[in-house]
Amino acid sequence: ALKSPPPTVEFTALPQQTDSPKVRICYQATSAVGGIGEVRLFHNGKLVQSDGYYREVAKIGAEPARLVSLDSGSIYANMRSVNIKARTDVSPISGKPKGDVFEDCREIDAIAGENEVSVSAFNGGNTVQSYMKTAAFSSRIKAEEPHLYILSVGINQYKDSSVNLRYAVKDAADLEGKIRAQSATLYQPQNIHVVLLTDAQASKAGITGKIQSLSTAVQPQDSFILFVAGHGVLLQNQYYMLTHDFNGRMDEAGMISSNEIVEMSKKIKALSQLFIFDTCHAGGVDTIISGLYDARMSVLARKMGLHIFASANDQQAAMDGYQGNGLFTYTLLDGLNNNRQADKYKDGKVSIVGLGEYSQRMTSQISRQIGHEQTPLIINFGKDSPLYQLR
Repeated sequence: ALKSPPPTVEFTALPQQTDSPKVRICYQATSAVGGIGEVRLFHNGKLVQSDGYYREVAKIGAEPARLVSLDSGSIYANMRSVNIKARTDVSPISGKPKGDVFEDCREIDAIAGENEVSVSAFNGGNTVQSYMKTAAFSSRIKAEEPHLYILSVGINQYKDSSVNLRYAVKDAADLEGKIRAQSATLYQPQNIHVVLLTDAQASKAGITGKIQSLSTAVQPQDSFILFVAGHGVLLQNQYYMLTHDFNGRMDEAGMISSNEIVEMSKKIKALSQLFIFDTCHAGGVDTIISGLYDARMSVLARKMGLHIFASANDQQAAMDGYQGNGLFTYTLLDGLNNNRQADKYKDGKVSIVGLGEYSQRMTSQISRQIGHEQTPLIINFGKDSPLYQLR
């Protein structure tokens, strides 16, 4: 028997049918002597509620920082890498003790038709997860037209000007423009919403504030795309994207962690989400995503898709210059350019998975030809969705 077994979980209030767009779900975790740690609630396979305790955070301070350090004389002078002048430990997130019985209620936004909700809980040490309890209800609300929301972030200029880049802002503008133009083959023009944040606009407060405002607009039937071009670093298996505020020191004020990226995904209600990071070490985001969305969740993800494109794996630097864009962005733009080679299902559409596979293949191929190995990491969880129709 387990020394610290996980709690048991159940739903205590859940309608069978509803005519309301908002539905109140109540659930309970009961300790089986191992205590109660993180409790997670999923709607149609998407994480909607958790404490934000992700186990990777605890590793901070336990081993030396693993960061690429390149000076301007390096052969890879145009990689998206930085020299770190100093670092301060970032704060671990710790869950509040929950006692022997924990009850909570959450209001969620229903989608038309069948909705599935699932709950699971960890033991007090957040080391063992319970089985997933799943229940369903049906909603008679009218199906709304889907909208597409794009948040594109590009940072050339940092407070520490020694790490400035050349192509990140252009990447963000080019990619946003191309997706907007191509998505008009699937969405009504008035249903496509674009936000471009560059340089000083792309501070930590600027990015998180925009996510907060989008979280009130985006609905479950919508799609959300976040694109980020700039610097990224890896610290104890945790990926951090550096914001405009980065001043050469590793501290929380100038960076956004993988944990915070998961929190962004949780806030945005869209069941279809694509996160693209054209930075160094972006593959480091995989550790947390794969911990949250594991094989047990895949059976629940028929209506939900979470996709992460990382331009380089957790050990690699990403190129800042190839024919006027970052290398990875260059291949994404190519795949978005009415490209039949990116049509995975041969159905006249380029899907998220199809674009990811095409870009991964081309980035690896081109990077080998120019003598800089770069293999994008593509994570696809749940349902694929079309990005545009071939013309």
